[in-house]
Amino acid sequence: MKQTVFIEIILSIALMSCEQSGQAVVGSNSDTEIRNVVFQVDTTYVFNSPISMVAKGTAKNTGSTTITSPWYIEAQFYTDVNFQTKLGGNYTQIGVPLSNGQQVLWSISFSSTTIDVRQYPNFRVKDFRAIYKN
Repeated sequence: MKQTVFIEIILSIALMSCEQSGQAVVGSNSDTEIRNVVFQVDTTYVFNSPISMVAKGTAKNTGSTTITSPWYIEAQFYTDVNFQTKLGGNYTQIGVPLSNGQQVLWSISFSSTTIDVRQYPNFRVKDFRAIYKN
């Protein structure tokens, strides 16, 4: 029990430091951000087995260079449209290259052993970032 509380405190401090620095980061700060990617969320729902929040949408390369494979999309999950309470974040691997003007379908999920995500059916996702993992 004490270990769980300690881990939650450490995670809270880490999330607050990200917020204070103005960075919307799920993964490592050493990851290489891919510029000129436009994200659109098409669908959000709570999945029952396993219990998780799921968001699906598209990512479009609006840059002049090809995004090479593998690359990743990361996002953060919030309780509602106000984006005041952050639940956490996750990332998903994209296994295809993306030329200028092309788009890809993506799906990202979030689950927790300490938060019952079913309590937030109106959750929202934002703070998207396309990255190469270093």
